[in-house]
Formats: sequence, structure tokens, C-alpha cells
Amino acid sequence: MTIEIGQETVALIVDDAPSAPRGEARAGFAGWYAVIFLTLAASLSTVDRQVLALMIGPIKRDLSISDSQMGLLGGLAFTLLYTAFTLPAAWIADQRSRRTVVTVAMLFWSAMTATCGLTHRFITLFLARMGVGLGEAALSPAAYSMLSDLFPKRSLPTAIGLLTAAPFIGVGLANVVGGQVVQHFESAPAITLPVLGVVKSWQIMFLALGLPGVLLAIIGRFTLAEPTRRGRFDGDGHTPLTFRQVLTFLAGRWKFLTLMFTAYVALSIQGWGLFFWIVECLVREHGVARGQAGMIYGVMAFSLGLAGSVMSGHLASSLLKRRAGDTLMRLVFYSVLVLGPLAIVMPLVPKPWQIFALLTPITFLMGWPGGLGTTALQFIVPNELKGRIAALYMLVVNFISLTMGPLLGGLISDRVFAGKSLGGSLSLMAAVDYPVAALCLFFCLRPYRDALTKAQAWEDA
Repeated sequence: MTIEIGQETVALIVDDAPSAPRGEARAGFAGWYAVIFLTLAASLSTVDRQVLALMIGPIKRDLSISDSQMGLLGGLAFTLLYTAFTLPAAWIADQRSRRTVVTVAMLFWSAMTATCGLTHRFITLFLARMGVGLGEAALSPAAYSMLSDLFPKRSLPTAIGLLTAAPFIGVGLANVVGGQVVQHFESAPAITLPVLGVVKSWQIMFLALGLPGVLLAIIGRFTLAEPTRRGRFDGDGHTPLTFRQVLTFLAGRWKFLTLMFTAYVALSIQGWGLFFWIVECLVREHGVARGQAGMIYGVMAFSLGLAGSVMSGHLASSLLKRRAGDTLMRLVFYSVLVLGPLAIVMPLVPKPWQIFALLTPITFLMGWPGGLGTTALQFIVPNELKGRIAALYMLVVNFISLTMGPLLGGLISDRVFAGKSLGGSLSLMAAVDYPVAALCLFFCLRPYRDALTKAQAWEDA
């Protein structure tokens, strides 16, 4: 069959067997194993980037740096190369073995995480964090592309919902384990290692985090399946779309992509700002011990974030069996309407138990948008663009949010509240981010339905 993309006419190749038309193939063991493996990999990547937030105090003390510089380490240092390499990595994932892309990326970012533990100055730690971002850029485009070929549409939201729970799993593990480890070594005598000499608590943490990623990458190289690509636009199964065709395709959906990406920038700025600063806020302003704060919030992030991601995906899968339309984006919109008021009030309440009580629904609902939005993108693009549309999403959303979330928290704390109210910083950010997100999500519902209508032509084939 041939269809038109703008003024270009290309062949649509649907390479599923007749008994399993595209979007209806069974996932089976290989599919669910891939979900579990990729979720573990993504969780580990989040631990590697998030554990820095637990060591703000010790790193500031040992390197003599400010909140704003910590914000740079938590944001810009990671996103510089992460952003630069996202699209090239996605292009490779769209053309070559996604399994190889995933495992090589894991090896590299794990090595760079360990390198962070060898640094003794702000600039060298900044450079090592750049290396972590370079490695992690390749994971998500390859992972989303693999899952879209392994799962039928009716169960893809559940699969991607589990994968997008990885930030919450990672934040949970980083806080539960990392907080206890840092607190232990902070109170212990100085540690001396062969060759390295005396090492600080935060350096030990980075060195230890490098090993699990290396082991998981080796396991993935021999156990992770490379799925058959389904639903291609190219005529012979090997010729990629031209750059002009890609631009024409995206231009035909510009309104939806612009509104959705803007909404997710706002949501992600708030999310990463909260992840980076909430433990420090509890320590500084409420007198909670660092290990205790990390343990409690870590358990909450792990359990509630995971539950929110998986339950929202399951709900979406159930609704898609009866009614498609704009279901995915409408669920995101409803979750944001509830999130906004809670997130504004939460950092301002006077008691730690009140903060944790409000963090319960906040963390659960924060698990909704990621999987639902990512699945929505997969529904409207052909196979050749699945990696690159995920990369475009990360290029826009993750660069801005991972850079500005931690940085804005530090800047507002330093410049507006003179370093005395991290809670005020988080509340002020929420008062801007969630209304912006809600408005953009509401106005993107109709453009999303239009994009689905265009995509239906591929399904009819």
C-alpha cells in the first residue's frame, strides 16, 4: 500500500504475519523480559543521576560550592551531552540493533558514574557528570522503539507504564540505599583505599554505583532479544525516510507536538526540582535526619511512583479496549488538575508528617504522565521515527527540565529567599508549572485526535 506524507509518496510495509496484524502481535516472554530488563536499566540510570541529591551537603562542604553550583551539577552538567547525543543515538537505534545500543550505553554511563568518585574539584565532577549524560542519552529511544515492536497497542500502555516508573524506582532506591550509605560513612572514620587514598562518603557512593551497570549490560548482551521491526514506511525495509519526509511528517502534527512538549516541560521541571531538593528541604528546614528523610521519601517514591505508573497504564489499557480517541492525553490532563493545588501547598506546611502526607497523592499522580504521554507518541508515528520521536521528546523536554528543575530550585533559594526557604522555591515553581501544563494539555486534546485519525490509515493497511 502507498500513502502520502505531504507531497511525498512512500510504501507502507506491514511485516506482521497475517494472523498477527501490526499492533496485535503477542508480547510473550521476550516482551515482558524486555520490559523488566529495560526498567532495571532505566532505574539504575536514575539512581546514577539522582544520588547526587542525597549528597548535596557533603559535596558542598568538601568542594566549597553553593546551592546554584549544586543545581548546575544536578542539571546542566548532565544535560549538555545528554542533549547533544540524543538524536544521533536515536538515529542509530532506528537503523541498527537496539540491544547493542542499550548495552553499550550502559557500560559507558556506568564507567563515568564511577569516574565521578575520583574527582576532587567542581570542574572535574562537572565533566564526569557530562559523561554520565552522554551514556544515558541512548537508552530511552532504543527502549521505547523495542517495546512498540514487542507489544500490541492494547497492552503497550501497561508495558511503557512500567518502564516510565523507572525514575520513581531509581529515586526510591537512591534515597533508601544512598541516604543510609552516605549517613553511615559521614559518621565513620576516614576511609582509605589502595591507590586512591582517603575518599569521602560521596566518592564511595559513586564508585560503588559503577559496578551494577556493568554487570547488567553484560547480562543484557546475551539475553535481551532484538525484535522484528513492524509498521514501516520504507519501500524495501531498509531505506530510511529522508530528512525532508521526517520534517514534513512532524510539521503535519506541529500543534499537538508543541502543546504536548510544552506541558511536559513544565511537568518535568517541577518533578526533577522536587526529586532534587525535597530531601534537602526536609533536612534544612524541618530538622529531619538525612538518612531518615531519604529512607521515607525513597520508600514513597518507589512504591507510590511505581503504583501510579503501572495503574495509570493498566487503566489506559482497559479504556482503550472500549474507547480510543484522546483517552491517554485526557488521563494526563485530569491527573495534572489534581496535582497542582497539592504541590503548591505541600512545601509550605509546618510539620514533616504533613509534608509526607501530601507527598503521598503527589507522588502517586506524578507517575501518570510519563507512560501515558510516551505511549501517545508511539501511537502516531511509523516505526522509522519511533526512536527519533522519543529522542525529540527528550531533546526538548529532558534538556530543559533536567537543566532547569535542579537549577531553578537552587537559584530561587539563593536569590529570592536568601537560602532560607527551599520549600518556598518548590511552591513557587509549582504555582507556575502546573497551570501552564494544564492549559497546554487541554488545548492539545483535539490536535491529538487529529493525529490519531491520520495514523489510522496505517492500521487499516
